Amino acid sequence: MAAAGSVAVLLPSTAFILRLTPPPARKLIDNRVIVALGSDFNPNAYCLAMPMIMHFACVTMKLSMPEALTAATLNAAHSIGRGETHGAIAVGRNADFLILSANSWEHIIYRIAAHHDVIRHVIKNGRVVDV
Repeated sequence: MAAAGSVAVLLPSTAFILRLTPPPARKLIDNRVIVALGSDFNPNAYCLAMPMIMHFACVTMKLSMPEALTAATLNAAHSIGRGETHGAIAVGRNADFLILSANSWEHIIYRIAAHHDVIRHVIKNGRVVDV
Protein backbone atom coordinates (compact mmCIF):
# COMPACT_ATOMS: atom_id res chain seq x y z
CA MET A 1 0.00 0.00 0.00
CA ALA A 2 2.78 2.42 0.86
CA ALA A 3 4.59 1.87 -2.44
CA ALA A 4 1.36 2.46 -4.36
CA GLY A 5 0.58 5.65 -2.43
CA SER A 6 -2.76 4.23 -1.30
CA VAL A 7 -4.58 5.75 1.65
CA ALA A 8 -6.06 3.44 4.29
CA VAL A 9 -9.23 5.17 5.50
CA LEU A 10 -10.01 3.73 8.93
CA LEU A 11 -13.36 3.96 10.71
CA PRO A 12 -12.76 3.81 14.47
CA SER A 13 -16.39 4.31 15.52
CA THR A 14 -17.60 1.47 13.30
CA ALA A 15 -15.14 -0.98 14.83
CA PHE A 16 -16.12 0.23 18.31
CA ILE A 17 -19.90 0.12 17.81
CA LEU A 18 -19.90 -3.24 16.02
CA ARG A 19 -17.37 -4.66 18.52
CA LEU A 20 -14.95 -5.55 15.76
CA THR A 21 -11.22 -5.89 16.12
CA PRO A 22 -9.86 -2.47 15.14
CA PRO A 23 -7.80 -2.30 11.96
CA PRO A 24 -4.01 -2.49 12.44
CA ALA A 25 -3.44 1.27 12.29
CA ARG A 26 -0.15 1.16 14.18
CA LYS A 27 1.24 -1.50 11.81
CA LEU A 28 0.09 0.50 8.77
CA ILE A 29 1.72 3.71 10.03
CA ASP A 30 4.91 1.90 11.01
CA ASN A 31 5.03 0.54 7.44
CA ARG A 32 4.65 4.05 6.00
CA VAL A 33 1.08 3.60 4.77
CA ILE A 34 -0.89 6.86 4.72
CA VAL A 35 -3.72 6.50 7.26
CA ALA A 36 -6.83 8.69 7.23
CA LEU A 37 -9.75 8.67 9.66
CA GLY A 38 -13.43 8.81 8.82
CA SER A 39 -16.68 8.60 10.73
CA ASP A 40 -18.53 6.11 8.49
CA PHE A 41 -21.62 8.28 8.96
CA ASN A 42 -24.43 5.74 8.61
CA PRO A 43 -27.25 4.30 10.75
CA ASN A 44 -25.08 1.64 12.42
CA ALA A 45 -22.32 4.08 13.45
CA TYR A 46 -24.00 7.47 13.66
CA CYS A 47 -21.13 9.68 14.77
CA LEU A 48 -20.62 13.20 13.42
CA ALA A 49 -17.96 14.17 15.96
CA MET A 50 -14.47 13.93 14.49
CA PRO A 51 -12.93 14.64 17.92
CA MET A 52 -14.60 11.43 19.13
CA ILE A 53 -13.29 9.57 16.07
CA MET A 54 -9.78 10.82 16.87
CA HIS A 55 -10.22 9.72 20.50
CA PHE A 56 -11.29 6.22 19.43
CA ALA A 57 -8.28 6.06 17.07
CA CYS A 58 -5.91 6.93 19.92
CA VAL A 59 -7.45 4.50 22.40
CA THR A 60 -8.35 1.51 20.22
CA MET A 61 -5.87 1.82 17.34
CA LYS A 62 -2.87 3.15 19.29
CA LEU A 63 -2.40 6.34 17.28
CA SER A 64 -0.68 9.23 19.00
CA MET A 65 -2.68 12.44 19.18
CA PRO A 66 -0.57 14.14 16.47
CA GLU A 67 -1.06 11.07 14.25
CA ALA A 68 -4.83 11.16 14.83
CA LEU A 69 -4.95 14.87 14.00
CA THR A 70 -2.96 14.34 10.79
CA ALA A 71 -5.10 11.34 9.83
CA ALA A 72 -8.32 13.34 10.35
CA THR A 73 -7.13 16.41 8.44
CA LEU A 74 -4.26 16.30 5.94
CA ASN A 75 -4.43 12.58 5.21
CA ALA A 76 -8.22 12.66 4.92
CA ALA A 77 -7.91 15.52 2.42
CA HIS A 78 -5.27 13.51 0.54
CA SER A 79 -7.63 10.51 0.39
CA ILE A 80 -10.11 12.53 -1.70
CA GLY A 81 -7.51 14.19 -3.89
CA ARG A 82 -7.40 17.50 -2.03
CA GLY A 83 -4.16 17.09 -0.12
CA GLU A 84 -2.55 20.06 -1.88
CA THR A 85 -5.37 22.52 -1.07
CA HIS A 86 -6.98 21.30 2.17
CA GLY A 87 -6.09 19.64 5.45
CA ALA A 88 -3.29 21.93 6.64
CA ILE A 89 -2.86 25.56 7.59
CA ALA A 90 -0.48 27.08 5.04
CA VAL A 91 -0.28 29.95 2.57
CA GLY A 92 -2.28 29.14 -0.54
CA ARG A 93 -4.49 26.49 1.05
CA ASN A 94 -8.19 26.82 1.77
CA ALA A 95 -8.70 28.45 5.15
CA ASP A 96 -10.71 25.76 6.94
CA PHE A 97 -9.79 25.40 10.62
CA LEU A 98 -10.99 25.67 14.22
CA ILE A 99 -10.26 28.32 16.84
CA LEU A 100 -10.10 26.53 20.18
CA SER A 101 -10.62 27.71 23.74
CA ALA A 102 -8.21 25.37 25.48
CA ASN A 103 -4.70 25.28 26.88
CA SER A 104 -3.56 23.07 24.00
CA TRP A 105 -5.01 21.56 20.83
CA GLU A 106 -4.95 18.08 22.43
CA HIS A 107 -8.03 19.02 24.46
CA ILE A 108 -10.12 18.50 21.33
CA ILE A 109 -9.26 14.79 21.74
CA TYR A 110 -8.89 14.62 25.56
CA ARG A 111 -12.41 15.74 26.32
CA ILE A 112 -14.51 12.70 25.53
CA ALA A 113 -17.82 13.83 24.03
CA ALA A 114 -17.28 17.28 25.55
CA HIS A 115 -15.46 19.00 22.71
CA HIS A 116 -18.21 21.54 21.99
CA ASP A 117 -17.08 23.86 24.77
CA VAL A 118 -13.52 23.71 23.39
CA ILE A 119 -14.46 24.84 19.87
CA ARG A 120 -14.74 28.63 19.92
CA HIS A 121 -15.09 29.26 16.15
CA VAL A 122 -15.24 27.28 12.93
CA ILE A 123 -13.53 28.94 9.96
CA LYS A 124 -14.67 27.70 6.53
CA ASN A 125 -13.16 29.20 3.38
CA GLY A 126 -11.71 31.98 5.53
CA ARG A 127 -15.06 32.96 7.08
CA VAL A 128 -16.39 32.41 10.58
CA VAL A 129 -19.25 29.90 10.66
CA ASP A 130 -21.58 29.59 13.65
CA VAL A 131 -20.75 26.70 15.97
